[in-house]
Amino acid sequence: DIYLVEDKKRDDKFYEDLGKKASKEIGFGGEEFIETLNESYDRNRFFHVDIRGLQYNKINKLKKGQRTFEIKYASKILYGEDVRSKININESDVSLSEAWRHAFNKSCLLLLSMNKERFNNNFQKDEKLITAYYSIKTFLACCDILLILRNRFKPTYSERNYLFKELYSSEFPDLVKKIDFATKLKLNFQITKIKDVVKFWKEARDSLYFTIYLLAKTLGIEEKDKVKLMKGIYKKLPFTYFDPYIISHRFFPAQYFLNLKYYLRTKHFRTLTTWRDPGIRIFFPAFLLLYAIESEEEFKNLSTEIRDYLHKLAKINEDTFEDYRKAALFAYGKYYTQKLI
Repeated sequence: DIYLVEDKKRDDKFYEDLGKKASKEIGFGGEEFIETLNESYDRNRFFHVDIRGLQYNKINKLKKGQRTFEIKYASKILYGEDVRSKININESDVSLSEAWRHAFNKSCLLLLSMNKERFNNNFQKDEKLITAYYSIKTFLACCDILLILRNRFKPTYSERNYLFKELYSSEFPDLVKKIDFATKLKLNFQITKIKDVVKFWKEARDSLYFTIYLLAKTLGIEEKDKVKLMKGIYKKLPFTYFDPYIISHRFFPAQYFLNLKYYLRTKHFRTLTTWRDPGIRIFFPAFLLLYAIESEEEFKNLSTEIRDYLHKLAKINEDTFEDYRKAALFAYGKYYTQKLI
């Protein structure tokens, strides 16, 4: 990830094109895996350099989120003035909304990395690699979420892992071990250390579920049942999630504007029938699909709830797991590539 600090403001496409050019200069395709559906992961094709722009005169006004915290305390200057001293942020500024953002993204990325074929251990090309990678990232997200819950944070993976052990060793010893293992793999990626990738994926999924359950308590939700948990979050979270990000966020106008932007990208009219942000709504079917994959019986148990969330986000052709998965990932890809936050 590279940030260019410039005087001028450029549109996102400029940086996307620059990132693709940089990727090709080092021998990779530069494509976004999230923008594809039903394709095998090929690291040569999908490895990309992520370039974004920051305006010099707005460095001191960056949103106080995890990305800004890491830019200030964990980045390296490649060239030019060191502007990090202009950034005003500390660990307590990394908000609960950032924790929820981790929960959204990792639910979708776990779903992206797993389908029925892979779930039955039929991997193609580099699919096993990306499944392992997103599972590792999910464990690290669980670490981030639970640190944010304690109003603590650190800029690097190793520092967060150390702090997590300090805070949670006696409370969640098994999760501490898994996060420690995942952190070491993230810093020294050796997929051969994962004996069973599907089992590892399931452990990441279940750890995320447990973490979301703990996070939901901040909304006054104590439900362990997946469907009831998701319904409680759906009902309450949109009223607080955008607090750190946008003005006039809580009710109809601002979030409905995000619906309009999503509609312009998808032409899916039903998205306009609710005021809740599509980015939040994508989370619910994606999370439930992580468990609907287990069996036809589990899919039938969850399919009605999944469809209720999903049909306002994307077209559903057939009532099958793979078609629901495709619709959820279509919605996530269209929303994610806007890079709103």
